Amino acid sequence: MTKLIPILIDNQRIIQLSQLTVDQANDLRSFLPVSSIRQLIYEGMELTDCIDFETYEYWFQSNHVGHYSASTIWDI
Repeated sequence: MTKLIPILIDNQRIIQLSQLTVDQANDLRSFLPVSSIRQLIYEGMELTDCIDFETYEYWFQSNHVGHYSASTIWDI
């Protein structure tokens, strides 16, 4: 999975859940408290599915980085 690049709005780094695949967005939604999904207005557009990039980055690191099979580890 490719890591998203954050959007900078009012000095806040955010991502939109809609930038992810449906499965990834659902996985991340189940990981988050509902209160962490925010609505922001950016250049007249309402962005309804924003989360802090740091939260996304933590989820990404803990769920998608370093998942190797045992055979790969022992083959080194």
